[in-house]
Amino acid sequence: MSHGALIEPIQRMDAWLAAHRADYRALLRPGVDDAALDAFEARFSLKLPEAFRALYRWRNGQPNSAFDSLQDNRMFSALEDIADTKEMLDEMIGTDFEDPATWRRGWVPFLSNGGGSHLCVDIDAEGGGQPGQLIAFWKADEDRPVEHASFDAWLTDLVASMEAGTIEFD
Repeated sequence: MSHGALIEPIQRMDAWLAAHRADYRALLRPGVDDAALDAFEARFSLKLPEAFRALYRWRNGQPNSAFDSLQDNRMFSALEDIADTKEMLDEMIGTDFEDPATWRRGWVPFLSNGGGSHLCVDIDAEGGGQPGQLIAFWKADEDRPVEHASFDAWLTDLVASMEAGTIEFD
């Protein structure tokens, strides 16, 4: 997907939020610049999907003081919170996470339920599947299901569910 093609679903999401969830939209943090995204990539030695970068240029998640969800029971994590969570989970590899399938360095947790479970972009799909797929990391469950084939597919599905009125918030 080109950079321009990514802007369109984000613009539609922004318009939907303005019309239907203005309070939630208003609490979202301003977007980050490419330098912040580049620094994140350098810190973790990975390349973020362009759709992820576009989303975070639009808005940098929600403040920790806000508990409204973006989708289902998951909140939209700010880039610095993603970095802190990812660093903590990466450090647990080989100690608390002895099974390499429990957590992988290529996972970037961008939605959180506030209780230690996340929706993650699987950057390299080292455990199988397609790079860029979205993995559900459940803190209390060993299952790591693929929820979406790609970040682009998730974003497209999210906007479609908003516009169709089928999205759920917990």
